[in-house]
Amino acid sequence: MEPNTQLTDQLANISPVVIVAIVVGLTLLRIVLSRVKDGWARTVSETCDTVNFVLILAFLLIRPFVAQAFYIPSESMENTLLKRDRLIVDKFMYRWREPQRRDVVVFSAPLKATDGIAGQDYIKRLIAKEGDTVQVRPPRLVIDGETIDPNAEGMANLHEYLRDRLGISPEVSLKIFPDHLLVDGAERVDKAQIADKLSRPGAKIELTPGQTLINGAVQDEPYTKEDPDYHFPDDPNAPPFRVPPGNLFMLGDNRNHSKDSHIWGELEEHRVVGRAVVVFWPPARASAIR
Repeated sequence: MEPNTQLTDQLANISPVVIVAIVVGLTLLRIVLSRVKDGWARTVSETCDTVNFVLILAFLLIRPFVAQAFYIPSESMENTLLKRDRLIVDKFMYRWREPQRRDVVVFSAPLKATDGIAGQDYIKRLIAKEGDTVQVRPPRLVIDGETIDPNAEGMANLHEYLRDRLGISPEVSLKIFPDHLLVDGAERVDKAQIADKLSRPGAKIELTPGQTLINGAVQDEPYTKEDPDYHFPDDPNAPPFRVPPGNLFMLGDNRNHSKDSHIWGELEEHRVVGRAVVVFWPPARASAIR
């Protein structure tokens, strides 16, 4: 993190104990200065009142109960949220309504997600709630009736296979649709072009995107950076996972680069901190979060 933003983040997340100590200190200073009749003492005393009001409002009322700034430390929510984005988390909304599917949620990460490190907040998208069933399927590529097995080609998954065969950089996103590939969120590669690039001109190409199924229904997920390239549950023949009572199922929008519920399991609902509502920094990305 850059030095200037590091200081900002430290100030934004300062402990309530420190805030209370500062308020007490300024209050004591004000009491001492109230006995001094000079004009400068009155000015300093009024400044103490103003600073105390701001600290109490911002750090002891608004931050714990209403809203708080949050910093994005990783790529797990791309392209919805980018690394180093700063956003506002609404901590009040879920006091009067339950989290909804597709909400982008900040939560206190369970120890199983953080390798035993306590006190970390994560941000993911709420995919399923208690009682819902969840299943994730990787994409498929069929050429002239033959299903391509990336593992047999020495590749970890179909995204890696297509990048290798089509000359696409590993850093560039690749999303699979039934009739085309979308490279870097902008360049369309249709099935005829795919056949040509695979040295199979005129071949019949069949594309099946990776899919997330909730209660058996395939989800439309325009917010994902790439479609998932993994099975969940891990065993393709296993029944769908059912979210236990009092729990949620969370996935990152950057499906193939997110440490989320498909790795560490369901999230206890009481760990929810709030809903991410707006990006405020950098200014060029300021917008509501959807």
